[in-house]
Amino acid sequence: MYNTRQHIVFVAIVIIFFSLFFRLFYLQVFYHEKFSEMAQEQHYKVSRIEPVRGVIFDRFMEPLAINLDTPSVFADPRRVTDKERAAMLLSECLKIDHARLLARLKKDKAFVWVKRCVPPSEAEAVKEMGLKGIYFRTESRRHYPNDSLAAHVVGIAGIDNNGLEGVELYYDAKLKGEAGYRYFIRDARLKPILFSEKESMPAVNGYNLILTVDSVIQYIIEKEAERVAEEHNASNVSIIVMDPFTGEILALANHPTFNMNKYNRSPADSLRNPAVSDVYEPGSVFKIVTASAVINEGLVGLDDIIFCENGEYSVGGRILHDFHPYGDLTFTQVISKSSNIGTVKLAKRLGKKRLFDYINRFGFGDKTGIDIPGEVPGISRAPGSWSRSDITTIPIGQGIAVTPIQLACAISVIANGGYLASPFIVKEITTMDGEPVHRTSPDMKRQVIGPDTAMEMKNVLEKVISEGTGRRVRSEKYSMCGKTGTAQMVNPAGGYYDNRYYASFVGFAPEDDPKISIVVVARDPHPVHFGGSVCGPAFKNIAEKVLEYMGSNDWREASAGVTPEDKESE
Repeated sequence: MYNTRQHIVFVAIVIIFFSLFFRLFYLQVFYHEKFSEMAQEQHYKVSRIEPVRGVIFDRFMEPLAINLDTPSVFADPRRVTDKERAAMLLSECLKIDHARLLARLKKDKAFVWVKRCVPPSEAEAVKEMGLKGIYFRTESRRHYPNDSLAAHVVGIAGIDNNGLEGVELYYDAKLKGEAGYRYFIRDARLKPILFSEKESMPAVNGYNLILTVDSVIQYIIEKEAERVAEEHNASNVSIIVMDPFTGEILALANHPTFNMNKYNRSPADSLRNPAVSDVYEPGSVFKIVTASAVINEGLVGLDDIIFCENGEYSVGGRILHDFHPYGDLTFTQVISKSSNIGTVKLAKRLGKKRLFDYINRFGFGDKTGIDIPGEVPGISRAPGSWSRSDITTIPIGQGIAVTPIQLACAISVIANGGYLASPFIVKEITTMDGEPVHRTSPDMKRQVIGPDTAMEMKNVLEKVISEGTGRRVRSEKYSMCGKTGTAQMVNPAGGYYDNRYYASFVGFAPEDDPKISIVVVARDPHPVHFGGSVCGPAFKNIAEKVLEYMGSNDWREASAGVTPEDKESE
């Protein structure tokens, strides 16, 4: 009996031993990689090092987008003892949904976000609660010091510092830099005890952007856009100020706009940039193309007489009208008084092939290439697809669709002596320390018209203001050139609206030495809807204020790179 017990115990010990042996063998051989990875994860940690996003400055180094260190709240759900109470207190304090937060706290995870980038007051209130399992992490948050100034140029970056709109999006790869990482060993309580610098990689910070935009000019046009929208009940107003000789965008604005620091509270449509992404039939401002083409081709002189049929002209299977009936007009008067009939008669001398060639030369139908997202090419159809009546509509700005930025480039052709300039927003890219990485050089794409043609067109466009449809733009301070435009809005259901219009004014100043080109476009102003009445005064106000500002010593010194410290040292 005793021997039998000994044998049973012995056999049991052997069985247990071999079971343990085979279990250990099984785990070490078949599950080696899995448990090795688990050990690595527990004792070795890789920490991501976030790069610093580049700062965005205006042309005179005024910051338009910066970074702020901001507290973010996160939780370790496994350590939160009373999840119901924690969710109730946090949702009330941080103004977040209670049910969604409670669902997060019930997850079997070691990390969940509660709320990111919270105001300091909210963070302090959470700290005072002393909730177990609730912690803080400092994150970098994008901040825009001027709230809405240049919103459609600068754009926005999201909570993860990724660009979402404007140059923040277009230059995101340059701004955000490259993340680094750090390896460290943790003890049993998961606290770091040893860093491995050899295996770590530092973050590469993003580049800074210096824009062509001048904050003072930007402020001027934003106030003017707001005034036009409110006084004339326009649903949208776009204004662009451009250096006609370099293509630098000195200011670009749309109204309505949005607060970049609270963009998620604004209607989604307000984030769009109509100055580059909306197309419209320009109406009579487009006559600058037809007029420039016939002069450049030697088909007309400024004093040549064109009979304007007393306001009613049968051509191309339709009856063409002028707003006021005219008989004989000189070429200059045809443009200054904005005669549709006279313009169409001039276009017929060109023919549709040559007219289309000049439309292309002026850049219509193609993107300008401006370094901001959302640009569209507009609509310009080849002559082969024109109907019999298109020769009577396209020369006067109907049956073609353009963007405000295309108009800014087109009017600059006349201002700068005949060349199509490429518009651009970013003047320079630098490192965080200010070392130049890239400088944008002005790019003249092509010669559109000859310098003599440009000079004659200046004379014509000055008459628009001194004697024609742009008389409300006349200034006692500066001689200006420009063109009015009023066009019926296209009805998506077909045809045109009877009582909805686009009003616009394009021009440059001063006449003898143009410093700025300006485009003002208002969508659906009412009850007054004429370009000369709605947009002309805005053009005048902007031109006078900007030229006065640009003529000041402060602007000239800033443009030359003279700092206040330099002046003091003198």
